[in-house]
Amino acid sequence: MSTQIISVLTKKEDIRKIIDKIKVYSFEELERHPHFEFSILEKLTDLNKIKETFSKFELIKSIEIRENDKKQRHYSLNYELTDGTYVVIAFLLEDKPIIINGFHVSRNYRNFEKSLRKNYSEKLI
Repeated sequence: MSTQIISVLTKKEDIRKIIDKIKVYSFEELERHPHFEFSILEKLTDLNKIKETFSKFELIKSIEIRENDKKQRHYSLNYELTDGTYVVIAFLLEDKPIIINGFHVSRNYRNFEKSLRKNYSEKLI
């Protein structure tokens, strides 16, 4: 199933609207989609890094809104860490958010952001 980016949120007030829907939950309270567990294993992601990063909402620099063939929307929260790398945590926002993906990227977030701006400038909000 393919997904496409339909918009990228970069304004603090737009990001806050999404964060408000998830910040009332602890990481442990969130339901985990089977893909999340597979992704953690596939990418050799340190689950503790994802857990530690989840509630540091002040580190979120952008949110990608993606839509799949079934018109389901996924929200990928991009956290810039103090070392310049970043963590992505993706959710389905239903009655209770479902975490569908999470991984740490050892590349520089600023380069990732430049790529977003270059490739999705018409979708930046």
